[in-house]
Amino acid sequence: MIALLGARFAADNEIRDALQASLVLLRDHRAPGGAIPNNVDSVTLRPNFRAYADGGLWWVIGSALLAPDRDVVREVLSWYAYQDVDQSGLLSMQESSDWQDLFCTRGKGLYLNCLYVLALRSAAELFDAAEAGELCRRAASVADCINSYFWYAGDKNMLRHIALTFSTEGSPLKDSLGRPRSIPEKRYLTGERYYLPYLGFRDVGEWFDSLGNLLAILAGVADRQQTEIILDFIARSSLDVWPVRSLTPAVQPGDPDWRDYYGELNAPHCYHNGGVWPFLGGFYIAALVKAGQTGVAAQALGRLAQLNQNGQFNEWHHGETGAPMGTRDQAWSAGMYLFACECLERGEAALF
Repeated sequence: MIALLGARFAADNEIRDALQASLVLLRDHRAPGGAIPNNVDSVTLRPNFRAYADGGLWWVIGSALLAPDRDVVREVLSWYAYQDVDQSGLLSMQESSDWQDLFCTRGKGLYLNCLYVLALRSAAELFDAAEAGELCRRAASVADCINSYFWYAGDKNMLRHIALTFSTEGSPLKDSLGRPRSIPEKRYLTGERYYLPYLGFRDVGEWFDSLGNLLAILAGVADRQQTEIILDFIARSSLDVWPVRSLTPAVQPGDPDWRDYYGELNAPHCYHNGGVWPFLGGFYIAALVKAGQTGVAAQALGRLAQLNQNGQFNEWHHGETGAPMGTRDQAWSAGMYLFACECLERGEAALF
């Protein structure tokens, strides 16, 4: 579905047929409740729901762009409404259940909820005024919640990021029974301003999630000032050298968000843990274009072209050396390069 964003612009019937077939295959293998699988095995046709969190939202966007299916869109979005498990206005997810399927993102993910805003607004284009208005209201409500809870203001105040996990009334520091509340301490990027990557139970992620922050821009969650702050941080942190690294700082062994299951694959500056993913570069260039920074976007597109040439549209590259890693000939790497080209040529983010 991410490949579809750019691949739909290719004047190639074989590509278009493949995109249509993907939409149908995922639709026809959805769960009874409306969940879309993250993949379907090409040999056995067995659907895989393990990394379930974001596939349905991308399917809604892909369907709206290429082959609208209103009834199934309603069903999928109904399933997502049930993922607001605590009625906070935000989706919750299990650990490692989105595109970072071997990483510790959990609870209320930034990327997932920004994608939810995009999917709701994309779906709104398919319906009449009353139904579209309700979807737009839901999108605006989610965006407000993201800004209320995820935006870190560089002030070391972690209370507002975990307050939604309090189960009893009381003062900010003590509950109604006088018991002290546990407030996490900000340890990394203390003076920066950005959207936090996830909100857990009285805990938060502290690294800068590139895709989550870029989707906040593209979804209109971030205002102009926040957009400038995010893009400035990406440049100052050299996340855009290739572009773009998935996060910073990389999680190190011994950190609270380190997991034994990372093994060697998620070593610092590798894979989800700070690796360079070419598909992310497409979202970065789109965000630059939306911010009016077309000159910077053109330079970034040149670097992305070189990266894809060096790695032959590889899956990911090492975050420090840029060396190609993973698997070459990745459809989302190629598709998001086409998407970036289209955004720059149009002078606008071509997501819808």
